[in-house]
Amino acid sequence: MLTQGYRLAWESRRVLAAVLLPVVAVELLVTAVLDRFAGDRPAVAAAMLGLLVASWIIGLLAGVGAVVRGLGVAGALRRAVAFLPVVAAWLVAVGGAVYLGMLMVAGSGSVPLVLAVLAAGGLVASRLLLALAARAIGARDRPVSWREAGAFLLGGVVVPALAASLLPGFAADVVLLLFALAAQVGLAAFAHVTEIPAGSATGADAAGSSAGADGAGSSAGADAAGSATGADAAGPLAGADAVGSSAGSGLAGSGVAEGPVGSRVGAGPGVRVWPGVAMMAVAVLVAGGLAVAGRFGGPVRTNDVGPSGPVAVAWPAGRHPVIVTDAGIWFCDDDLCEEFTDVNGGPSAMGGFAAVGFAADGTVVKTAVTGGPDKGGPFLHYARCVPDGCREAWLPVRASAREKLDPMAWVEAAGAPAPDGSLWFFVAAPAEGGELGRYRFSLIRCADLECAEPRRHDLGVTDRSPEDGYRNGTRARLTIGADGRPDAAFWTGMSVLRFSCDPVTCSNPRKTANAGVAPRGVWTTAGDRIVAYLDQQLFQGGELTTVATGSANGTGGLAVAGPSVYVAAALPGPPDRGFHLSIGEPARHWQQTVWRCTGGTCDSVPMDRYDGEPQHELVAVAEDGRILLVRPGRIVLREAP
Repeated sequence: MLTQGYRLAWESRRVLAAVLLPVVAVELLVTAVLDRFAGDRPAVAAAMLGLLVASWIIGLLAGVGAVVRGLGVAGALRRAVAFLPVVAAWLVAVGGAVYLGMLMVAGSGSVPLVLAVLAAGGLVASRLLLALAARAIGARDRPVSWREAGAFLLGGVVVPALAASLLPGFAADVVLLLFALAAQVGLAAFAHVTEIPAGSATGADAAGSSAGADGAGSSAGADAAGSATGADAAGPLAGADAVGSSAGSGLAGSGVAEGPVGSRVGAGPGVRVWPGVAMMAVAVLVAGGLAVAGRFGGPVRTNDVGPSGPVAVAWPAGRHPVIVTDAGIWFCDDDLCEEFTDVNGGPSAMGGFAAVGFAADGTVVKTAVTGGPDKGGPFLHYARCVPDGCREAWLPVRASAREKLDPMAWVEAAGAPAPDGSLWFFVAAPAEGGELGRYRFSLIRCADLECAEPRRHDLGVTDRSPEDGYRNGTRARLTIGADGRPDAAFWTGMSVLRFSCDPVTCSNPRKTANAGVAPRGVWTTAGDRIVAYLDQQLFQGGELTTVATGSANGTGGLAVAGPSVYVAAALPGPPDRGFHLSIGEPARHWQQTVWRCTGGTCDSVPMDRYDGEPQHELVAVAEDGRILLVRPGRIVLREAP
């Protein structure tokens, strides 16, 4: 039965091309447009899945009507659309029953039982689909056997799915929708066609006619569509562009005759394949153009031996990336960090215990606050790290023991190296006063690592805000500009305070406040901008942009390069191609994605996929636009276009 169904599909290839290509083209075009402009919205993703299922149903019913009844393209599609709600409703009912069955047997842990439920659901759905297809073409009096349902399931679903699992992306989609449809049409139509004329590809030279149930019939020549009359008035097979007519009773307004169906496959010389081919070509070009227009960057490369605990990453101009981990620092010898120099020393950056600062040449400074007042502290424990190793030292936070600190609050500090080799530290020391206490801000410059003569510069005080849920110890940030000017930032909860002064001497201190940022999340500074990301919302200078809709909570990396802001997050994604069987809690699949936002306009590009729990990611951007993404155990690089 499988070979006969496949042979019928092959013999009817011109008819099927004329009917199926427009269906597939519309589906491809609409999904490409939706994916380009709103693909990161869960509702749009569900709509795209619904469109795929609807296109499959329409293509199957229209193909069967064209092959068996000789309906033209327009007539076959109209008939299929009319039956779409009925078929969809029954398939949803069967799918719901299978889902309930899977819920009942999933807890048993029995793989054979799960497979049995899936097989039973597939057989029932296949038999129902064949029966509805028969009803759509007017063959209501012929029951569908389980053998036919099994052949349809095996040859129309399992075999194409196996073939698709071996092919990449776009080719697999074509196999699943186009060639699988052709195979399913052949298997569904075979039971209603008793004779396939050998060697007649589609009967392009003549339209075949079929006899009625009593054997009476006549055939016309190449210039006329055949007609048949008899006691039961079997419907004729008209050309692919005209709906067949019958002397017997027909379905009102449908052009489909009741009673026995045709016994031969034929298509008149008027069947036109080129409209479908043209529509498919346009759809492929538009979809490809949208994919190119909506994607920045070149190919993706991965390194599956990444750091286990990445904390911070930077990509200095003209150099390779630098990755700070829980245990040390990777100075990469190539852009994918497949070769690197691992340097240890200084305070640990695990859990944000030490703040990390980068220099333009890749030098790293780690700064942590250690020790208490009873031992003369607190102290800044810092280390200056280069590929040759780390050198560390300690510096008192207070200039003298006369300075009193509030013991109920954290000392916040960050350090960074300057172009002239000096080190700068930004300190927010808790002080008493005000309703909730205060912070006293200062900048400290050390001419060298030992810092025998620290230069301390007072920047003023501010009241502490109520507890905001942000992790203490990570509120201070410090960067040094190419001209040596320090730029400090402090997260107060609902705003970020900025401090700056002249290089070296720190004269002319300046303080600004930037309101309208997220209360938590990840944040960074770039020039005079404050950029923050939290729960699918990007904050830029008071402007709010929605990005990464549907992404997992707890994910989100942030980087600024030129006028653009890059956001990395993980979206729920499908599993890898092939067959998957989950018993119990289903596996979680994620599509790692990076958004590039310039002003209020954002476009996105996929990076890689992974399974399991969502992971926090770091992102850095090279001066030529290459994107580096770091997760525990993996490094992903998207090359420049």
